[in-house]
Amino acid sequence: MKQLCLEFKNSDAKSRVLRLNNIDDNLDAETVRSAMTKIAAANMFIKKGIELYKEPVGAKYVERIETPIFSDK
Repeated sequence: MKQLCLEFKNSDAKSRVLRLNNIDDNLDAETVRSAMTKIAAANMFIKKGIELYKEPVGAKYVERIETPIFSDK
């Protein structure tokens, strides 16, 4: 399963990652940067007075591969 991990700085200059599942895995940098800028500008995510996604920093796809050894389900 692939995830899109969007890294932001919050209003305290600490790193925050927004992880999205079920995404299009062919997005280009311009599209992702634009979406991240809109998320930051919306100021929708605030916790205890701190804007959680204040400034876009980077984005990447992360893929997790599971290899079962056995299952007694």
